[in-house]
Amino acid sequence: MTDRHTLIAFSTLLAAICYLATIAAVLAYVGRYAEALGFGGLTTGLVGVLGTFKPRTTTPDQPQAVTVTNTDQNPVQTQERGY
Repeated sequence: MTDRHTLIAFSTLLAAICYLATIAAVLAYVGRYAEALGFGGLTTGLVGVLGTFKPRTTTPDQPQAVTVTNTDQNPVQTQERGY
């Protein structure tokens, strides 16, 4: 799955949320409150899915070893406190 595919999946999910919210608003306007509540629940569920969305990268993270580059000739700069 490439970065483009994750963007398409994210955009499709966002469009589905907007579509369901619009249907719920129209149903509530018409007076069909039970159906509007159902579509509101579907919309809320998709928002929860959207909140957990983590796009995948094509190259996984590869941790690097930490090396200390400071020597006696190049010490870490510190600020002396005068108490």
